[in-house]
Amino acid sequence: MMDILTTRWLHLKKQLVSILFWAISPILFTWLLLSGTELIQNQSSIPVGVILEEETEMAMQLREKLDSSDLIRVVDIENETEARQMVATHELDSAFIIEEGYEDAIQAGQRNRLITSYQTDLSMGYTPVVEMIASFVQEDSGKAKTAYTIMDLGEALNSSSILSFDEIMNEIYSIEESENLIFTNFTLLGEDTETDEGFSLFQNPWGLWSVFSLLSTFFLFDWLIKEKNATTRIRFIFNRFSFPTYLLSNLLLYSMGLFVLDMLTWGIFHILYDEGFSISQLVYLVSFRVTVCMLVFLTGLAFKKLLPYYITAVLIILVTIIISGIILPMDGVYKHFPWVAYANPLRQIVYEEIWSGWTFIAPICLIVWYVKGVFGNAAGN
Repeated sequence: MMDILTTRWLHLKKQLVSILFWAISPILFTWLLLSGTELIQNQSSIPVGVILEEETEMAMQLREKLDSSDLIRVVDIENETEARQMVATHELDSAFIIEEGYEDAIQAGQRNRLITSYQTDLSMGYTPVVEMIASFVQEDSGKAKTAYTIMDLGEALNSSSILSFDEIMNEIYSIEESENLIFTNFTLLGEDTETDEGFSLFQNPWGLWSVFSLLSTFFLFDWLIKEKNATTRIRFIFNRFSFPTYLLSNLLLYSMGLFVLDMLTWGIFHILYDEGFSISQLVYLVSFRVTVCMLVFLTGLAFKKLLPYYITAVLIILVTIIISGIILPMDGVYKHFPWVAYANPLRQIVYEEIWSGWTFIAPICLIVWYVKGVFGNAAGN
């Protein structure tokens, strides 16, 4: 094994910069793309100023609801003069002042003249933001009305345990959060729940990382093409191990090195994106790394020149992205041809499964190749 390590190091020294680049490229490209997407999203959202003249619970909740919208970017303003100036100079699309007494007015059933707004003729997002605020005010007003109705019913029934307004409102918020009525999926009796086999690369960092990791593995395994050069294979006539054994040893060596990088990636994602640690996630990573390395190794065995190998690698990446349902919807294809989903080499990471179709095919092909190579060398000798 030391001989293989020494030989491998002699090759690595000549292209160390290239290898280091492709080794860190999955983490680097994932971080750049996610950061760039987040930056573009923040810059493309509509800047809206908000002034809170009171810091009551309902006023703060209204501000948080606005801030949670992907459409707008809330900018906190200190005073009305500053808000008018920023709207006039188009630093803000519009500005809204949540007036003093907002919560008392909502609890009293009032819905008019609660919020003052400023806009210009160029305020493109003013109308949808106003509609959004109106819906939130209507929602809070409806909850307050419900609370008073429950209190009135308690008094009419001479109930001994009438809840206070705040207790009823807290219960309403609790039910709303636990039931999640807005996002509940309803199905008819006997109807199967539809499942979406596709995934979004941007739903978590692992989706993007898996694509870049597959690409970098292809470029890191170009050593296989170079090692198959006829002038370098002559030395194996005098070695105690065969050429297929040498290639398999290097496959094991690269797989272990890449898995160490995967563990480093896991730690970086934990710091940057708060990704958790679990045994199941470790199993997915191990399965993904082993499967991808075997798949790339088998692909490299079919080529003698680097250019066709690189072109094929890029084509495989594009096909993988397509069958993942990212560019075009693939639900109909998955329904009629389920094997397409299992042929996705990124399946373990994205779908958090222990295996994919290649998990079984790649080892079988690898064993067949090795046995064939051993018998071929024996026949030749």
